[in-house]
Amino acid sequence: MTPFTDNWAYLKTELAWLDRLLMVAVSRQKRELQELDDFALSGEDRVTRHWWKGIISLNGQPNYDNARPPKTQRPSGSYAQQLEARILASQRQGVVLALPQLRDRLQLTMFEKNVLLLALAPEVNQRFGRLYSYLHYQHDESDWDLPTVDLCLRLLCRNDQEWRRSRPLIAPNSRLSNLGLVEWLNAEDTTLLSRHLRLTEDLTTYLLSEEPDPATLNAWAMAPALEAEEASEVPAESWNSLVLPDPQLAQLKTVAAAARATDGTMVLLAGPNGTGKTLAAKVLAAELELLLVMVDLAAIAPDEEGNIPELEDLVNLPPCVLLLKNAPHWFGRNPTIEAALVQSWGIQRRRQPGLTLLASPYLQSIKPSWRQAMTGVIEFPRPDAAARELLWKRAIPRGVKKERTLRWPQIAQQLPLTGGEIVTLAQTAVALAQQADPPVLTVEGLHQSLALHHPSMNLPKTKAARSPKTDPKKPAQQTKSKKA
Repeated sequence: MTPFTDNWAYLKTELAWLDRLLMVAVSRQKRELQELDDFALSGEDRVTRHWWKGIISLNGQPNYDNARPPKTQRPSGSYAQQLEARILASQRQGVVLALPQLRDRLQLTMFEKNVLLLALAPEVNQRFGRLYSYLHYQHDESDWDLPTVDLCLRLLCRNDQEWRRSRPLIAPNSRLSNLGLVEWLNAEDTTLLSRHLRLTEDLTTYLLSEEPDPATLNAWAMAPALEAEEASEVPAESWNSLVLPDPQLAQLKTVAAAARATDGTMVLLAGPNGTGKTLAAKVLAAELELLLVMVDLAAIAPDEEGNIPELEDLVNLPPCVLLLKNAPHWFGRNPTIEAALVQSWGIQRRRQPGLTLLASPYLQSIKPSWRQAMTGVIEFPRPDAAARELLWKRAIPRGVKKERTLRWPQIAQQLPLTGGEIVTLAQTAVALAQQADPPVLTVEGLHQSLALHHPSMNLPKTKAARSPKTDPKKPAQQTKSKKA
């Protein structure tokens, strides 16, 4: 695939796509306005057009004032894949492309990236601003040459599901705003859909640079609002964070070596919830110095037309460690989407650099053909008593005092929990301890945590703290009686 020669060559390609998208929207709106002029008799008719247009049958074929727009309304999968291939080819040759680099560093979604492109376009050519003004139904082209939230959603969302999922991504408290990438120009008393957004000056300067400086991204990447889990940055976990048997640790280190050597490494992580699969993914991402992207396949469902919009996003990921939680939803014996789509995605994913991890609570839940296709399979066992003792000690923050009767070897022996369950119990018990004066982690607090999270489990009550205090008194009483 031919790489882009520079950042501006990339921008011209993206703006050409945006131009086609806008021309389709303009043509539709012209047709709608023409219908209104033919049938609407008053201003009230125009306001209520969405009601009467469903009742009145409009005869004749719509005409276009200008050239007929291209048939493709939105970027097809092939266009997006070709664009991503050219971006990867450019990166391999050391060509810095500002917007893709920003997307990869901050892990922006395709929608967020395209919103930034919409806001950037008027900075390159005022024609885009005039088109925005027209599509806002505002014919005074001198006003508001920036996109509104409503326009972004109308242009970039293909159905109601995408609209609902994308709307929070451009709200005033969204990542784009909190990171200082966009700013709002309207008063706060308007509706969200009516608000205009524009890029900050620093971001505009960076995106339009002849030679974008990657160091510029540090200011946005280090913003407080960008938490590590939410932004999928490179985790800081180490091998010492894992509490696993030696065979599983050795397998994970082999996976890291294989991912360095070849692209498309795909590994199945099987084991009960809370046994360390997510933590292992973080450790591998830190070891490989790659971003960690976590996707819950249980939350992805086909739209009304049977399409999976997220598939395209999962194909066009930058080099990363991709963790697919609830893998049986796609790779199980009864997948929730068409097996052919998953097969096609798997083939494309294997061609991409990075590591793909499938997480499943049970090994047998994954279809045998997929298990055979994996680079490796790692089974995560439930922790034994010694591992649970270590997990309990790590789960309690330093500085938290505990009762003397609270002994971790006993607790670990009596409660056969996973690491994730231990962390949840410890957090609740510590929260209860903070309510006491002075704060002390108690056996009773642990009992309350168990009653909340695991009602079926019982922790045998330890002997009261009095017993060791009363024992020394007995010989004292006996000596007194002898003296008497």
